[in-house]
Amino acid sequence: MVVRQALRELIPAEAAKAGRPVRVYSVLAEPTKLLASVSGAHTAPAPWTALEPNRWERTGLPSVIEGDPAADVTLALPHLARIGVSERGAQVMVDLGQINGALSVSGDLVVAQDTLAALVRGLLELPRQSTVVVSVDPGASALPGLNGPVRVRSVSEVKGKAPEEILDSAEELGVGLVRGAARTGEVTGFIVLQNAPTPEEARALADLTGSEGGGWIVLAVGDVPGAH
Repeated sequence: MVVRQALRELIPAEAAKAGRPVRVYSVLAEPTKLLASVSGAHTAPAPWTALEPNRWERTGLPSVIEGDPAADVTLALPHLARIGVSERGAQVMVDLGQINGALSVSGDLVVAQDTLAALVRGLLELPRQSTVVVSVDPGASALPGLNGPVRVRSVSEVKGKAPEEILDSAEELGVGLVRGAARTGEVTGFIVLQNAPTPEEARALADLTGSEGGGWIVLAVGDVPGAH
């Protein structure tokens, strides 16, 4: 929460309107300072300082007021998720929204599934970008609670074929706009698979993450063709 509060300082509304939004790719969060890798702006806004053109530092952490009416919830905050801890003990966070296509987590099945679950928890932490997380679960029978993933039974239900009640519920729950195709630099949502996709699912996922697929990003356990 503290990190996202600080990142709001990097994305002033006037810069976004001018077509020069600051993009945050990763953050190292220490108890007394933050270091962000950024692009899209020439000047670091106070209280941030530029160590290098694309590396900005903030000494001290902001105070967080839950439900702060002054917070602009429309700002394009990065889809941050923790991926580990640096050798200096800093929390390492990356913007999963910068993935082009799919991220594949391989190795031991249980460890890979735990890793993927941790990434998803990071995406859904509050306050967050309006993030749609669609979990493909063949046994899905119920819609999620607030801030949870949308559950569907198959990849084919995600785009164009999804039941209207799922799309409507996602929007009503405030987990983002499922229907809108992503505009440049924006993410429609994340598709999560806790098991390796079948060949048929892999083909469908390739369509969803392609240039005409609507801006989806896939987070999967097991091999996905063309994945990172």
